[in-house]
Amino acid sequence: EAVSIIIDTMIAEQRHEDNVYPRGDLFDCQNCKGPYRYPGLPRGGKGRPTKYTGMTWTGFRPSDDECLYGYLVPANMFAVVALGYAAELAQTLWAEYGGYGLASKAIKLAAEIDEGIRKYGIVEHETFGKMYAYEVDGLGNSLLMDDANVPSLLSAPYLGYRYDNDAYANTKRFIFSKSNPTYQSGTNPITGQIDGYGSQHMRSAIWQNIWPMSMAMRGLTSDTIEEKIDIIEQLQKATAGTSWMHESFDVSNPKKFTRPWFCWADALFAELVLSVSDQCPGPKEKYTVRWWKDPELPEGGMYAGDQSISTG
Repeated sequence: EAVSIIIDTMIAEQRHEDNVYPRGDLFDCQNCKGPYRYPGLPRGGKGRPTKYTGMTWTGFRPSDDECLYGYLVPANMFAVVALGYAAELAQTLWAEYGGYGLASKAIKLAAEIDEGIRKYGIVEHETFGKMYAYEVDGLGNSLLMDDANVPSLLSAPYLGYRYDNDAYANTKRFIFSKSNPTYQSGTNPITGQIDGYGSQHMRSAIWQNIWPMSMAMRGLTSDTIEEKIDIIEQLQKATAGTSWMHESFDVSNPKKFTRPWFCWADALFAELVLSVSDQCPGPKEKYTVRWWKDPELPEGGMYAGDQSISTG
């Protein structure tokens, strides 16, 4: 039932502009009796205008920031993959409860979203050629950027999405260039030369921010052991002696960061280390695995940290 609700909601949001919303016995929540609205979005909470593309509408990014255009391409990539999983589960675990019908619905929706990505989500850039846009509206408008939070355009291979090879390669070149408004590069005494990208979400706190999450994802989507190890070492240095991944840090001063520890980034860092398999750590590598020990203090104690922003 939960998966059915999710799929029906996604189908309805394919036609967000038409005020379509899912109906049925399962939709009995307080705000289920009308089209989606959220205070703060333009047009009385509806968001900016969109046209049907096959993709499903999104009001907010993984960073919690408001979408500029309603079709968030990396989120739709993730949806295609997740719907494939849903179809598999429906046929293997829920067959006696109408699972085959649910699987057919999931497969059809995934195909429509994927077609929408390929038709509307790939744009032509004057420097980088055909590449994925971060957001589109189906009306000809597109936002060219990437955000560190996952799902991101960079994370398409990690998510398991079957991307266009040329478009993804060009997108990756774009992401790690000054054409991407969230990209930063610089030098500081702690990490030396470093580059990466962050999110608009933390610009009010740290204007030139890099997110360790995006660095870890760069390593996870790399196919060379050398690049993976280089990124692991950069990430260690970027902790500025704290031994924890942060949400973001200043490219010029990693001691200025947000969140003293950030489990999402910690988990991706651990996954990156594991991704180098038995080739790592090699005899020349400097990093070591740090073991977690639960504190004896209640409520997180000294490990809970202060969520205020460090100013270095």
